[in-house]
Amino acid sequence: MAVNFMPFARKMGAAGASDIQVESFRRNYLQAFESGKCYIHEDDIAPVGSVHNFMELPQLSKQRENELLKRCAVLKLNGGLATTMGLKGTPKSLVRVKGTLSFLDITILQIRRKRAKIGARFLPLILMNSFNTSAETMSCITNNRAMLEQSVPMELMQSRVPRINADTLEPYTCSEDPNSEWCPPGHGDIYMSLYSTSLLAELLSNNIRYVFLSNIDNLGASLDARIPALMEERRCPFLMEVSRRCETDKKGGHLARDVYGGYVLRESSMCTPEDRQYFSDIDRYRYFNTNNIWFDVEKMYRLVIGHNGLLNLPVIKNSKILGDGQKIFQLETACGSAISLFEDAIALEVPRSRFAPVKGLSDLLAVRSDAYVMREDNTITLADGKMSPPVIVLPEQVKTIESMEAMFPCGIPSLVNCDRLQIEGPVIFGKDVRCVGEVKILANSRAVIEDGSVLQGEVVI
Repeated sequence: MAVNFMPFARKMGAAGASDIQVESFRRNYLQAFESGKCYIHEDDIAPVGSVHNFMELPQLSKQRENELLKRCAVLKLNGGLATTMGLKGTPKSLVRVKGTLSFLDITILQIRRKRAKIGARFLPLILMNSFNTSAETMSCITNNRAMLEQSVPMELMQSRVPRINADTLEPYTCSEDPNSEWCPPGHGDIYMSLYSTSLLAELLSNNIRYVFLSNIDNLGASLDARIPALMEERRCPFLMEVSRRCETDKKGGHLARDVYGGYVLRESSMCTPEDRQYFSDIDRYRYFNTNNIWFDVEKMYRLVIGHNGLLNLPVIKNSKILGDGQKIFQLETACGSAISLFEDAIALEVPRSRFAPVKGLSDLLAVRSDAYVMREDNTITLADGKMSPPVIVLPEQVKTIESMEAMFPCGIPSLVNCDRLQIEGPVIFGKDVRCVGEVKILANSRAVIEDGSVLQGEVVI
């Protein structure tokens, strides 16, 4: 099928997109549908051998730690909605995650604590918002005046791009919901946005050398000065925190080496059907990207300037079926893919504790329980002695936060000693309930678990 980009250029121009945003999408569109270069073939990559290990990084003196933190900025990817939790139109960062605190609240508390140690004017926080999250997020931020007093803007706006009709490869249209015609272009858009807004230059002029980038829903992504210390020692321009893949990570992307020995990130949609068996081999490809990314601002600035803001990252072609039944494509890029652009990039193996994303209701329930605790430094970690979070399987009918909370009107049961909690049926929990070991609750009709119950093994109500 012949491709014609002009309808997209006109649509984006009419919506106020800049020339660089249109050109970026044009390159991605042609890569996806004309050159067909969306696949990374098994014959072109090799497994990654040994990498640096976070657990072997030396401790720093307080003075050295503070010196490094004064040269850091924290950038949180905040473009997502809480759709996996049944909330339409609500930024995920505003979901209550621990006590009364949201993801955004926790992030702000962590930054303010660090600033109190190193000086209030240091350590800027930047939120990369999307057109879906900007208004509500920044409205919440304005209620926290202390966070507004920093040397660089707090918001970095992600661009938006048209969805593509899979049948015609033309812009998708929906007169009933014009907003649904658009989608975010993935977090790889961050480098172009940093360039086009001059934020990279502002960071440099404010003596910021290292940016720590992570998803706002990853509670394990804490700022650790030992990582920029390693980058400074090794003169490293780009560092990716990776962790060991396990059985549950088979469908996710992995890190590999290209034919030149550099790093490359391969996502599921970049894998051909015939290479699928290799893609899911967790012994062959041992590491996945936690999306905790660090980069040297000066070296990133030189790179994007040299490419006029367009880094030509690998394109991820996602296929979706919308509510009206129309099949569409969304073109995205991943920020971690930039690792392939730096010859001296480092992959740093980190413990699983630095990768604790809250993706759905089961994750949210676990974090709200006593299986996780909030530390003095405002980080949220597993309770002492607990090696892994409880596996939680909720009833099929529980699809929203509201329906999940309705199961626990008197409070979430204790899960600190629970390995697995599986609930089947309409169950209501009383107060002070404890789950121990592996628990499976079966109920054919509405059932109430009495106050103070201790649940173990299979429980039929």
